[in-house]
Amino acid sequence: MTDIPDASNLLVTAREVLLADIVPGLPKELRHAALMIANAMAIAAREHRDGADALRGETARLRELLEATGSAAEPATIAATAAAPASRAPVPADLDTLRRRLVEAIRGGAFDGPPHHAALIEHLSRTSADWTAISNPKALRGTR
Repeated sequence: MTDIPDASNLLVTAREVLLADIVPGLPKELRHAALMIANAMAIAAREHRDGADALRGETARLRELLEATGSAAEPATIAATAAAPASRAPVPADLDTLRRRLVEAIRGGAFDGPPHHAALIEHLSRTSADWTAISNPKALRGTR
């Protein structure tokens, strides 16, 4: 264990100082801008803390969906995405490729019937919830 804070902790601490010590002393016309900055800091801290997990989860679910319908991306793309180190998010180009494949599979009717339709809805719901938890967790109150 180390006493060195990570970026997420630094953002949380800076946001707390901004809200507690700086915003109250600002003129009214500057408060909105300061609160927007504080909100951006909170999103950045959540993304730093949870973003890699959201990316890995989305990538894994996409691979499973595409493989189940026979719409999988090329093995090299899947392998490169799966091989991303746990400490880093997958390469965005690989995730982008998987997302495009999903769109093509949806347009091609691969998810029109059971059980693939239900799996698609589950994936989209989970992915939306994961990213919303980062960008606007208040929107999920009572739904998770």
